[in-house]
Amino acid sequence: AHRGALGISEDPQAPSMMWGIAAVAVPPSRQALFSTTPSPVVPDMAGTKPNLAFMLIDDLGWSDTQFGGSGSADFGFISTPRMKGLESESVHFNRHYAYSWCAPSRSSLLSGRMPVHVNVNHSIPTAFIPSDPDSSGEGIPAGMTTIGTKLQSAGYKTHYVGKWGVGFTWKGQNPVERGFDSFFGYLHDSIDFWDEKLGYQSIEVPGGCEKVTGNGNPEKFKDYPWWDGAPMATDLIRFPNSNGEQGPDRLNGTKWVDYMFLNESLNIINQHDTSAPLFLLHSFHSIHAPLNADAELYNLHPDGNYMPPPCEHPDSLWPEKEMRTCFNRWPGPSRKSYAAMVTWTDKAIGDVIDRLKARSMWQNTLMIVSADNGGAQYFSHIGYQLWGSGNNLPLRGGKTSDWEGGIRVNSFATGGLLHGSPMLGKSTDAMIQFADWYATFCHLAGVNPKDDVAISKDLPDVDSINQWNVLWSEAARERDEFHVSPVTLIAYGGKWKLLTGPDPGNINSHTVPGFVPFNYYGVGYYNSIGMEASPQGLAGPPETPGFVAQGGVEATWGAICDGMDKSPSVVVDPIGGATVLNLWNQSIPLGFPLRCPPVGENCTAGCLYDLDNDPEEMHNVAKGSMTPEQSAIHADMMNRLKAYATKWSPTNTNGVFNPVRNGNSLRCASASICQQYYAGDDECGADFPKCGSEFCSDDEAAYDPDCYPDCLVCPPGIGPPACTPTTGPKMNLKGCTNPATCHKFTDETGFYSWVAPSAGPDSLGP
Repeated sequence: AHRGALGISEDPQAPSMMWGIAAVAVPPSRQALFSTTPSPVVPDMAGTKPNLAFMLIDDLGWSDTQFGGSGSADFGFISTPRMKGLESESVHFNRHYAYSWCAPSRSSLLSGRMPVHVNVNHSIPTAFIPSDPDSSGEGIPAGMTTIGTKLQSAGYKTHYVGKWGVGFTWKGQNPVERGFDSFFGYLHDSIDFWDEKLGYQSIEVPGGCEKVTGNGNPEKFKDYPWWDGAPMATDLIRFPNSNGEQGPDRLNGTKWVDYMFLNESLNIINQHDTSAPLFLLHSFHSIHAPLNADAELYNLHPDGNYMPPPCEHPDSLWPEKEMRTCFNRWPGPSRKSYAAMVTWTDKAIGDVIDRLKARSMWQNTLMIVSADNGGAQYFSHIGYQLWGSGNNLPLRGGKTSDWEGGIRVNSFATGGLLHGSPMLGKSTDAMIQFADWYATFCHLAGVNPKDDVAISKDLPDVDSINQWNVLWSEAARERDEFHVSPVTLIAYGGKWKLLTGPDPGNINSHTVPGFVPFNYYGVGYYNSIGMEASPQGLAGPPETPGFVAQGGVEATWGAICDGMDKSPSVVVDPIGGATVLNLWNQSIPLGFPLRCPPVGENCTAGCLYDLDNDPEEMHNVAKGSMTPEQSAIHADMMNRLKAYATKWSPTNTNGVFNPVRNGNSLRCASASICQQYYAGDDECGADFPKCGSEFCSDDEAAYDPDCYPDCLVCPPGIGPPACTPTTGPKMNLKGCTNPATCHKFTDETGFYSWVAPSAGPDSLGP
């Protein structure tokens, strides 16, 4: 087992030296992991420079395909014939881990670091420190070398298509500065599938300087109750464009965006000079919300499971009957929309493979197909298109949760490069982390994965582990443990998992320290149209009497009860006139379960699960009487996780890399709340927050280097509460943004270098 990546001592009998903490007896099961197993016979492919392709599917559930994950295809509802046809030509990953949500997973993949060593803090794109371009800003710090740069140095032609999502505060964080010869995609977390804008459909709605630099508010949205009047930025970028620079693409608003991404990847393969190796990272927008599928996609199932398109349903509340504007209030269509998009990604992967074969490139290609986290299971009162609709059963939980359903991802490896591998058609239980593809690809390209640039800037080096052997040997085990998040650890060769609370930097709101959300077994859709079926809640694990598969609707971030208004009232929905129940400040269609969902599993004392024998995490070993060996394991992992929770530094490389990315201005409501959510972060110091708890003073607004550029300044005659941002640890930065600070911000960072020319500093608006 590989141990050096975490600085583990080679002496299994020296735990106190191993971790720098109080000595804990190493259980026999852990000692056994340190024995040496003869290496399998594996072809030496180092430096052969095969073609490399990574097909990254957003929010795909563990059980949403016919091959990959559980292979149950959402109880047989979803069709993925191309993936199913690859089963005998692929290596299935049973223990492939990512982070529980998008940005940290993608940061890990591209940087070769475990998420805890690159990006686990939910920040916003305009977070920066003027004097620190190397480590401030959202996402992957500019001072870290990405896999694109490594492969470029080995002579690869590198191309990125689709969702970026790993930071673009500084111009140096943009894809073309990170080792990619071309980029066609979007930079934010999500966009509208049809017009490529960020608006009410976005999970991250633009605020602050992004509002100021937006490009208009479509008239058709002005009367919608959930719309707050913010401009919507268009985010579809191409490099090189017609001027040889990075900028907006002329295809904005012309087609469903994943159609454009597929065409781009196919064109890249068509035009590739095969004298050089190819690296293609195709990052689908699908199956991320909004579930705004083209009507044609509903025809893809051979048995018609997805028909008719929801906006053509006779009960549709939307008169325009157009997919791009239809947000049917009833949640029934969400399962069909999600499934149609899954089947389309299956077809797109098959199209890419066919094109590689047509160019005689497939026989020398390694392709990884993977989700970026577990399937999403949240719901939204806006309409079915913002439901998660993923299925991770029988695993517990889903996206944004450290349960296995949130971090164990549906994935497999295929390609002609694996021809002759005895692992084809088999599954491996080897623990693989997203970061490990960095070292694996570097091995095949013949380059050293070490990041000397990052080390010279006092940033974490890569901790990726080469997993090539795993693709050829069932016995191969390269990774002993995985520090999942600041509050979760998997160790002892992947057998034991410890959870201690909610991820402090996650996008979840209303979490409670010590309680792990969301402790349920379910799906992210409600399986009926018109509410014919009774919306029963979920009673427990799948084998529980009375368990029903549908109805994971209680997993919404806003449905956690603590701190919310629990006084329900019946109101008339202004869109379509549907009667809904206004529960806890949310409009929920009548018929939904009204009981308060639990805040999560109480893991304050550390929940311990035996993943080898209990991958569904049904039995918390620490909740009952533990054996002496189990007690020793629990104590060992609690101590290690406590040691890991310290802040990373060049002399403490096991800690969490959590730099001050935005000049002490997270805009938490108070220092105590900040410390609750960002424990150990310098942003919670005695001088917190330098910009003031709610507003910047006039002097600060004039651009204090330590002051966040979105500091709120109220114009004359408009004061609190009109300009007061929403309270809480992750404030929605509404209010009045000072254009002067935005001008300086864009000048210094190049933040909006990719926006249309008319959106430059001279046209930021009042």
